Amino acid sequence: MNTVMVRAVVEGDLSKLSRIDQQIFGPLAYPYFVLRQLFDVHWQEILVADEGGELLGYSIAVRSGSESETDLAHFLALGVDGSRREQGIGRRLARETLRRLRERGVRWVQLAVAPDNSAAIHLYSSLGFVKTRDVDDYYGENEPRLLLELDLTSSQLSDGRENGHHASRTVTH
Repeated sequence: MNTVMVRAVVEGDLSKLSRIDQQIFGPLAYPYFVLRQLFDVHWQEILVADEGGELLGYSIAVRSGSESETDLAHFLALGVDGSRREQGIGRRLARETLRRLRERGVRWVQLAVAPDNSAAIHLYSSLGFVKTRDVDDYYGENEPRLLLELDLTSSQLSDGRENGHHASRTVTH
């Protein structure tokens, strides 16, 4: 059996990443051209979980503004292929994403999650995120979200191993 590794995205991953995004988020999935633009502008902020060349999941977290202007990042997406959930892949992606953001001087990370996505809420809470508010119609009519925030300077990024690592679409696209 191959080992799952978390690495930076490469151009050849985009079609597989798009298929996973469509599988998970359906009508709220990023159109391919948006993923392409995110790759072109933020490739270093997109991570993938790879097992022997098979893409299992991805995360996208981008800094707001230039590094000299802000210490805020938005965790835009985290998703794991449906056949590979509850194996710790989402947690590994989230932890590595947050570790890299902290290395780059990011202090605050914000995200939005569907209020009925208990697995994602549990994952983010276990990583230290706290709810800041509820927003009705965040992604349009009947698309409410909970807004969560993490102070990376006080977070220990505990290495909890509990399962339940489902997908969450996070702040705007």
